[in-house]
Amino acid sequence: MRKGMYKMLAAALMLTISGGVVGSAADTVLDTVYVNADRDKAEDTVGTLPGGFIKEEPSVGLLGHQDVMDAPFAVSEVSQKTIKAFASPVNGVNEALALNPSVTIQSGSLYQDIAIRGFRTNGHRQYVNGIPGLLCQENIPYYWVDSVSVVSGPNIGVRGTGLSEAIGGVVDYTSKKAVTNATDLKLAYRGGSSFEEGVDYQTRLGSDKKWGVRVTTNNIHGDTAIDNEKLEQQNIFVNIDHKAERSKTNFLFGYNHTKHYGGPYGVSFDFKTVTDLPSAPKGSNGLKPDWSYNAYENYIMAFNHEQKLSEHVTGFVNAGYHKENWYGFIDGSPNVLNNNGDYQIKMSNLPLFLVKTYLGMGIKGDFNIGKVKNEYMIGVDKSWETYDIDNGNPNYKWSGHGNIYQTNSWANPGDAHWIPLHSDTTQMEGWHVVDTLKALDDKLQVTLGVHGHRATVNQVGATSLKKSDAITPTYAISYKFTPDFMMYADHTESFGMGARVSTDPSFNYVNKGKMLDPAKTKQNEVGFKVKTGKFLNTLAYFDIKQANAIDVKLANGRLLRALDGEQENNGFEWAFTGNINDRWDLIGGAMYIDVKQTKTKNGANDGKPVDGIPHWTANVGAIYHPNSQWSIIGRGNYIGTAKINGDTVKVPSSFVFDLGATYDTTFGKTPVTLQAMLYNVAGKDYWIPSGSSSSLTVGGPRTFVFSANFRF
Repeated sequence: MRKGMYKMLAAALMLTISGGVVGSAADTVLDTVYVNADRDKAEDTVGTLPGGFIKEEPSVGLLGHQDVMDAPFAVSEVSQKTIKAFASPVNGVNEALALNPSVTIQSGSLYQDIAIRGFRTNGHRQYVNGIPGLLCQENIPYYWVDSVSVVSGPNIGVRGTGLSEAIGGVVDYTSKKAVTNATDLKLAYRGGSSFEEGVDYQTRLGSDKKWGVRVTTNNIHGDTAIDNEKLEQQNIFVNIDHKAERSKTNFLFGYNHTKHYGGPYGVSFDFKTVTDLPSAPKGSNGLKPDWSYNAYENYIMAFNHEQKLSEHVTGFVNAGYHKENWYGFIDGSPNVLNNNGDYQIKMSNLPLFLVKTYLGMGIKGDFNIGKVKNEYMIGVDKSWETYDIDNGNPNYKWSGHGNIYQTNSWANPGDAHWIPLHSDTTQMEGWHVVDTLKALDDKLQVTLGVHGHRATVNQVGATSLKKSDAITPTYAISYKFTPDFMMYADHTESFGMGARVSTDPSFNYVNKGKMLDPAKTKQNEVGFKVKTGKFLNTLAYFDIKQANAIDVKLANGRLLRALDGEQENNGFEWAFTGNINDRWDLIGGAMYIDVKQTKTKNGANDGKPVDGIPHWTANVGAIYHPNSQWSIIGRGNYIGTAKINGDTVKVPSSFVFDLGATYDTTFGKTPVTLQAMLYNVAGKDYWIPSGSSSSLTVGGPRTFVFSANFRF
């Protein structure tokens, strides 16, 4: 399997190098857009690097948008073209993000978790239009999303103060904005008997087109390609923007309602009786009851405003609101009992409710000291959260038995409802000061930043408030030797007020829902970026240290989640994107990571690896354009071997290949784009390891999807 990965990476490396022969560095992304292509295709690649996959000026939080060759971090922002080509019904936009070598997919369609440089993250830790805390942790809709940026590594110094720490990196969703007057109608088959209808309306208003309105709404319904799974989801998002000579404003409102039956998540193992890891089952097998479900609704609002106060000073205000009502939860995960794949599954009734609010403001500008230009930002912000969760409905207890090598069914014991009790209220106040100094015709750039914050957690039942505060620095240096070659080094930090222990019933934590102690995360990174013709290559080395969370097995068989020493993740990653010629677009990369525990109690676990993190991962995505109407899409995803259960059980590597095509045509005078994709072409059965856990996720089945997009 690893030989296949080496061949894939070697071929990609040769193609990225050869890009310098067939292309010119002066070419722009517009050269890859065909003259007779539909106008919406041009919209999808505005402001991108050659190939159209990655934005040329990605979002770097409070620092705004920076040219990718200036940013002293490993940063990328996937475009609308990338999302349309590679997002999937199971993993959503995460399939597009995973083309960044820092990112690996961690779970299935129920909770769309990812890991960045080995650290797990979900929607609660991510951002929308630069504002933290606006997404849910479950199945995240993405029809409203224009692009998504990933800044690898902890970096609270250039981000708003979120209540949930983004350890391995920061993910920021940017909403679609009106760029023209048009309406798109989407009709899609999503595999199984699942379908989607969507409308994307946009218009610019006023004689000077200063106002823009974009409304996206879609409806997903039906049984998926996985037995016992059914997804019903309705979404509507409205984005209003205003652009004036001295100001710009954006307001986003979103509503999402989801009812998800039998959604797959993790599979755990009782390694007292499981002596060898069972081979992976078919991805289509239903391992949970078809009556198990998660039902939730989310309301989000995001407001951004910038006002030019003078020629060199701009004020800004960012505000956000998120209400999540996870009113329905009857769910659990299989626990495998033996080598034959027999398992027990327990259901619990565990709803929750939360409200998050964010407000940030400040100024940014520039001034010169001699020949040195200073670009600065000074800001303050505050986040609030109320959280309602408890141990769940004590009157609802159900368990059943099944086998992972078949679809299983059980009689429905009846629905149950529970209103969770209030558990805690949290406030976090922060301040940021960042200055970027530019000299030698902007070839030399030095970024110096400092962030401070104070957190207060009031947990029900606690004898006192839980308070913490910290100051975290950010500093970076970069030098651009030529317009096409730069090197950088950075030190970034983040601080968490304490991670919340998972409430997933499969873990059965005795302290579920409780907060662990506060902890810092620190990263050192060095790297370089080089453009060769129409290709951008980035190579980086990173070293991240974070408090080590472990599972302590108690005498009664249950688990206690606790901190013990540090977890150190260090490794290399290589990312590339571009086009070989006018017909071939390429994106991908590879990461090698070594994860070990250090400074553990009495040195008991020093040097031991962390469960569920493979050393090697790699991704390659390609689009071939045989002519102006057809595009052939291919993608390969490699996950290396991993160890679980304290380095005693090996999880095999896997390679999955996806293949598809798009066809641009017209029905009468209406432009239409038809797209077909076959995921997991070979029908590979495989396990997906989950970082810092001995639980695994069953890889998705071979799935055919088809969509038609009509532009009016």
